[in-house]
Amino acid sequence: MITVSLILPALYLNDEYRRCIYSIRTALSNKVTFEVISIVRDVESFSSIEASDLKIIKEDGPGIYDAMNQGLSQAVGEFVYFIGQDDILLPAASDALMQGLAVKADIVIANVFYGHGSIFRNFSSKHVLAWRNWCHQGLFYNRKKFNFIVETYPAQFTVQADHYANIVFCADSAVNKVRINQCVAWYSSEGFSSTVVDRNFRAAFPRLVRENIGYVDYLLVVLRRYIFQRNR
Repeated sequence: MITVSLILPALYLNDEYRRCIYSIRTALSNKVTFEVISIVRDVESFSSIEASDLKIIKEDGPGIYDAMNQGLSQAVGEFVYFIGQDDILLPAASDALMQGLAVKADIVIANVFYGHGSIFRNFSSKHVLAWRNWCHQGLFYNRKKFNFIVETYPAQFTVQADHYANIVFCADSAVNKVRINQCVAWYSSEGFSSTVVDRNFRAAFPRLVRENIGYVDYLLVVLRRYIFQRNR
């Protein structure tokens, strides 16, 4: 039984990719069973690093969430984890997974480092998601539960489909959330989601909050937007 499937989209093989793979093996080898599923654009360039723990699959189409959905369809681990090629997995990840397994967690929520030692804290309350998204490098989802509730990342959200997924996933009161106060990864804060606005998600956000988090949070979102527009 594979404990965790790590989904790693990548365009080309480079030093950052090699560093990411090294960090995964260092963090998890001899601790938990794992597989890395890498959805890539140029399969031939990855032939030099073939290994039993690494599946290289050609992308079906462009888009980060298309690649993540493709990886999900191939995953067999009890948990699924999404990581970028410029991210680094830390040894605390194996501890977080073991704690999640022990209590049959549907999602393990941990912290991450970013920048020069700064910490992004993922808090477990769903109400946090009305204000900001969780950092996905700190999340381990139970794969079957994620597939049952979220199914796939929706194509209409090109930048914040993971925010949508977290809102919908944690709206289910049966989801068993486990919070781990450790940093399980260092993530690059220079990705496209840091600079690109997802207009479709922004338009849908108030409705998503109302339907999945609660009416009070919805009113706060509307008020926050009103104040922002008035002060522009």
